Amino acid sequence: MNENNKVRILLVEDEAITALAMNMALENMGYATCEPVATGRKALERLPLDKPDVILMDINLTGNMDGIETAHEVRALGPTPIIFISGYSSNELMERAKAIDPVAIFVKPVRPQELQTAIETALKDRKVP
Repeated sequence: MNENNKVRILLVEDEAITALAMNMALENMGYATCEPVATGRKALERLPLDKPDVILMDINLTGNMDGIETAHEVRALGPTPIIFISGYSSNELMERAKAIDPVAIFVKPVRPQELQTAIETALKDRKVP
């Protein structure tokens, strides 16, 4: 966690309005938000700079990597918890997403209370005694 002891969250979302709304909701919940990014490549560039505690990842991203491919790359770099968010719920997509072992998978629209519960679960799971 950062120096203010706030949980840092990196949002990877390619729909600007959705990213803005989710960032505002996260800040209202008391989390520190990193600058949202719209592509998997950008997320991987920001990871070592932002050092997020949790990543909220849209499955369908613009660019040459979707959220699941990006999550594979994130996993190779370390154990940062990932929460997937998707506008689609096809079985094939869900199976690919589950293979990453995310904290949760949500289909849009996501209720803030559900998101907050998933974030708290992610943080509990990664705390070391």
